[in-house]
Amino acid sequence: MPWRKPSMFWLLGLPLPFFLFFGNQFLYLSGAEFSDLTVSHLPNALFLRRALLTWGQIPLWANGILSGYPFVANPLSGLFYPPGWLAVLWPDAWMFNLLAGAHLVWGGVGMARFLKQQGLRDLPALFGGLAFAFMPKLIAHYGAGHLSLLYAVSWTPWLLYAASLSPSPFRLFSPPIILALIFFADVRWAAFAGLLWVGGWMFGVFACSRINLGEDSENVSLRERRANHATPVSPVTKKILSFRVFPRPMRFLFQLLLAAALSAPLAFPLLEFVRLSTRAMLGAADVLAFSLPPARLLGLLFPEMGGNPEWIVYPGLLTLALALIGLFWRDVRKKTRFWAGVWLISLVYSLGEHIPGLRLLAEIPGFSLLRVPPRALFLTGMALAVLAGFAFDHLLAGVRADERRRGMRGLVFLFGLTAMMAVGVGLVTGDIPLNFIWSAGIALLGLVSVGRLLSARRPLPAWAGLVLIGIGLFDWGGSAFRTLVPHPASEIYAEQAEVAEVITDPPGHFRIYSPSYSMPQTTAARFGFELADGVDPMQLQSYTTFMAGATGVPQTGYSVTMPPFAGDISTANATYVPDAELLGLLNVRIVLAEFDLHADGLMLVRAVGPTRVYLNPLAHGQAWMQDGPSIPDENLTWTPNRIEVSADGPGLLVLSEIVYPGWRVEVDGQPAELLTVNGLLRGVNLPSGNHHVVFSFHPTTFYAGLGLFTIAVLIILLPKRKK
Repeated sequence: MPWRKPSMFWLLGLPLPFFLFFGNQFLYLSGAEFSDLTVSHLPNALFLRRALLTWGQIPLWANGILSGYPFVANPLSGLFYPPGWLAVLWPDAWMFNLLAGAHLVWGGVGMARFLKQQGLRDLPALFGGLAFAFMPKLIAHYGAGHLSLLYAVSWTPWLLYAASLSPSPFRLFSPPIILALIFFADVRWAAFAGLLWVGGWMFGVFACSRINLGEDSENVSLRERRANHATPVSPVTKKILSFRVFPRPMRFLFQLLLAAALSAPLAFPLLEFVRLSTRAMLGAADVLAFSLPPARLLGLLFPEMGGNPEWIVYPGLLTLALALIGLFWRDVRKKTRFWAGVWLISLVYSLGEHIPGLRLLAEIPGFSLLRVPPRALFLTGMALAVLAGFAFDHLLAGVRADERRRGMRGLVFLFGLTAMMAVGVGLVTGDIPLNFIWSAGIALLGLVSVGRLLSARRPLPAWAGLVLIGIGLFDWGGSAFRTLVPHPASEIYAEQAEVAEVITDPPGHFRIYSPSYSMPQTTAARFGFELADGVDPMQLQSYTTFMAGATGVPQTGYSVTMPPFAGDISTANATYVPDAELLGLLNVRIVLAEFDLHADGLMLVRAVGPTRVYLNPLAHGQAWMQDGPSIPDENLTWTPNRIEVSADGPGLLVLSEIVYPGWRVEVDGQPAELLTVNGLLRGVNLPSGNHHVVFSFHPTTFYAGLGLFTIAVLIILLPKRKK
């Protein structure tokens, strides 16, 4: 049996041990005080687990923060993304690290498969896959807790791979299914991924009509590659390289409609939620938030190793060098025009408000789907990984003398510029930052290694390619280790746990409000508390209007926090006075603050460290009769999707729960009119006598979306008819 060289594709599995190395520790971005993982994703997983185990329900409504909200319509709920349910089974740091590592491995494998499909050799495809899997921006966003974004971006190479396959019945459905999964993982990224897919299809249609990308030029390019000792390319790969394998217009339209139908269970409720939320009030400034400052483009050369994850641009210096010198070579440039365009357009778009005229585009309806322009930098990183892979492949095949000269000039300029800037900063400031030293070292290694490969006059052995991969891994891995800071899970769980223990005595059903984020959402979820405040990008307009009066904190624009914070969260709202009576309508019995409150009706009962614990005797309870007494807790049964109350009429029964489309009410088994009380709460009129009242949540938009999803699944599973 002939001996086969071992494959090096096992290296694509390295992100998994990298994340598992940290064990049961939450990974925060260097210098960050908070992470969306512990603020949103972990509490949502804990709530979903509690709903399943305690109430035996898949919750469509949640009560953990903001006095309740439609869980089924919230993209951060994780309800619709199947792999994410593993975190519901084991909601702990090690599981989130496992999921993050597994998704990066999956994304790296997808990128390598895509590049292999494009005709690249094993080592260049491996390099491109690793450049994607260890993309510093992806790692940084995980440190910021943007778990769902990491999930979604990791599926994007598979969308490209599926979209470029030769047509067949199964392959017809693959891209829509993958795009729907991306939508379920993170709605925000689905817009970028969908544009990439549509852009690729349009480029393919355009390219096929161009003479220079026709069959004749393909054959010329193929002969040139063979003359340079390249591996023979199959006819199918030739078509893929020239972007000729794309669906016909009607087929492509069908795929887009199928993707929309598969996404409907989340898309329909989300559209309804957005219409009623503060997201509908986004202005151009909100859409273009966190636009990349032009000076941050230096991040292409120097890793940030912390800071704002939205502004991290660094792809790895070797990735950038290979991508740029590849654009100097005609053969590579011809095959990568689409990706060169993606790189340029995404990089320019990330500048956002700094680009003249983009603010006008931000006013267009639907443009808010592309909020936070630097998210396009994920496309920049993907494009550079592809460009670097093609340049790497051409380099291994052996380059011509004129290509060698152009490549060396570009290489010396890029790496020389990096080293000179590092030295210049040192001379001006007297100190060279670590990231500048890091890039200067990588530049030296890259100049020596890539320069040696460029000087070769014949096809290079495999070990030469492994040297470049090793340098890349050293660069990506070192940057990742410097970017992330581990926090033991026990440390996160201990935050304000002593305060939580105090609040549980005496027991009861009530809400907590804090103007200083004195009760972390993870701690609240672990103890089963309900918060009137909270952190979430989706907030009902009716609720924010009510809370502006109840908290005393003015609403001055879009905010992801309730109440808004302008400065240090522990003191930012110290000058505002909450209204105990309005908070009482929401059943807020406990108010926590890191500063003294001088509000009528609130009583200071004790202090736990710097945290003051106030009691609100004006809290109405879970339900009450208007102008009458509160309903005892034992007369009310609460579950996420159904609330049952035993109450005596006549009068108006009021719940300390937010009214929202989809909530219905029955009195003694008969439908009744659901009323809106105080512009926010649910209520129903009761006649004389004792009554059994049931409030149940049946969101029409969700069930309509589920029906459309079912039809789409039946179309996919419909057996092929025999001819």
